Amino acid sequence: MNITPYFSNLEYITATANQIKKDFDQFGFEIKFSGNATNAYNELLFQLSPLIARLMENDYKKLLNLLYRIDIHEGKLVNVLEQNADQSPAETIADLIIKRELQKVVIRRHYSTEDN
Repeated sequence: MNITPYFSNLEYITATANQIKKDFDQFGFEIKFSGNATNAYNELLFQLSPLIARLMENDYKKLLNLLYRIDIHEGKLVNVLEQNADQSPAETIADLIIKRELQKVVIRRHYSTEDN
């Protein structure tokens, strides 16, 4: 599923940011979103990357639980980290989280409109 067109859609980006906020809140992390769709990806990436880096260093189990909650499978994680070895692992994971959360929003909305 190509989610790229949805990155510029304020409704989908806001729903994605809310989902990220909800998931991270369950683990004691506050994520903020300004509501600016044009900068949403970078805004979320810059907040998530340091949190992921901290979890990688201090609480790997919590990171794994968070990824499980978001529905990012270990095999996918390893594959993406290997493919992006030149990028910071924390930034790669943050990117994966944002894209997975957006994908879930798109799928949820697609199937909810089919039911109506």
